[in-house]
Amino acid sequence: MDGREILDYSSALKWLASLDETRVKPGLERIRQLAARLGHPQQQLHAVIVGGTNGKGSCCWLLEDALCKAGIRVGCATSPHLHSVRERLRLDRELIGQAEFAALAGEVQQACREMAEHPTYFEVLTAMTLLWFAHCRVEVAVLEVGLGGELDAMNIVDAKVAVLTTLALEHTDWLGSDLGAIARTKAGIVRPQTRVVTGWEVEFQRYIPQHAGLASGSSAHEWATLALEQLGVAADVGDTRPAGRREQAGSVLLDCAHNPHALAWLLGRIPKPEVVLFGCLRDKPLDEMLALLPPGAELLACTPDSPRGRGAAEVVAAAARLERGGHACDSVAAALERAGERPTLVTGSTYLVAGARKCLGLPGSEET
Repeated sequence: MDGREILDYSSALKWLASLDETRVKPGLERIRQLAARLGHPQQQLHAVIVGGTNGKGSCCWLLEDALCKAGIRVGCATSPHLHSVRERLRLDRELIGQAEFAALAGEVQQACREMAEHPTYFEVLTAMTLLWFAHCRVEVAVLEVGLGGELDAMNIVDAKVAVLTTLALEHTDWLGSDLGAIARTKAGIVRPQTRVVTGWEVEFQRYIPQHAGLASGSSAHEWATLALEQLGVAADVGDTRPAGRREQAGSVLLDCAHNPHALAWLLGRIPKPEVVLFGCLRDKPLDEMLALLPPGAELLACTPDSPRGRGAAEVVAAAARLERGGHACDSVAAALERAGERPTLVTGSTYLVAGARKCLGLPGSEET
């Protein structure tokens, strides 16, 4: 599992790749053991943890930006990444350097070798993140939950503030088959001393365990503003937006909406496109997402660059069952060429948006 010793950034990436990013194994025992071997870095952090279904990344970016502008040393961890794994670890809005990343990976790899059961890809990255933020003595750590909440690796952190953004059906194999079960799982990031900010409807707030206070908001901007208030930080929330979130590049709009809830929210806030370049992973409800797309737009299907990517031909076949046309494209580049200068939306998958950003030469797409 370990492979060779980590000597540089390239060997660090090879080690991470050997852990298989797609392997999901919920539970906190491995990450707790790993953190203990690293000196419990999570206990040194003054943290805001951000969970929920959609809007997590945007909320984290807004918090990171506001804290940084206020002169506060801030570490921010979000996932997934678009182009480089280093996007997941940021200090004062800057990506971790390659040499620092390699050094962290080597330290964590050594700790993993002492364990009976090897941690997963996400657990390793979580440990690296917490360790780096502790090393850097960040004043506030903004931490996005990966999958779920209660059994997510980030949940070894006892956060001062927890943000629960939105609630919708997702990852039902892991989180539960109804909104109540999902709410209970996601709310597992809350501790008795935690101050909570949420966008959940009142009927689901009853699943939030004992806490130190609760405030409600309806947007990422409001959640970030309320979280700052709960932290006791006087800072203004601006209008920064992560790459790949309603990102405009000429006639092309790119958004990582990857489930029906996010897609419906997006389509309700943008002009209707003439072309939709769409692709999704196999675990997403394809028919439901296709049904949301503007019926008058030309559908160009692409296979996302992921082992879990759904084939373009399968997308077109599903569209035909819904009595709409579609064209399967061999690549994102071919799809963009076919779209031409028409108003085009690229959506359905982070992997697809990443491919389109690379084709368009957008900032950050050259990162490795």
